[in-house]
Amino acid sequence: MQIMADVLNMEIEVTAGEQPVALGAAMFAATAAGLYPRVEDAQRAMSPGVETTYRPDPARAELYSSLYLDYLAFGAFVEKELTTRPTH
Repeated sequence: MQIMADVLNMEIEVTAGEQPVALGAAMFAATAAGLYPRVEDAQRAMSPGVETTYRPDPARAELYSSLYLDYLAFGAFVEKELTTRPTH
């Protein structure tokens, strides 16, 4: 989760509880059943809270951002090479 926070350069909150995926499905089901008008209302009512918050490390976030720009440049180069190469 720390790597995710660094790559996205944003806080990642990990919910408390044993089955967060099942709880999320229950929130959508409760909304679909009409118990809550919006999913956000179901989240506020049913959430067990946050267990851990991961905050991005600024130095690592900058490194990942730089690597991503290199990745985009490489992808553009490869795409250009593939589209300008003569076919036989």
